[in-house]
Amino acid sequence: MGTFEFEALARLEAKNRGIADLPLALVPHPLGGIREDEVVRKADLALQSVLKALTRA
Repeated sequence: MGTFEFEALARLEAKNRGIADLPLALVPHPLGGIREDEVVRKADLALQSVLKALTRA
């Protein structure tokens, strides 16, 4: 999981490693220094991306 702030970097890294089509689970920035309820909210947002990536054909 990462943040939209670093999406371009994550896509570049995936491309450079030969996995350009790697699905990303992105959430709003930041991830550090936030309250527990905000962590849970962001994890819930990422869960949909993870499930989609795991079940795509």
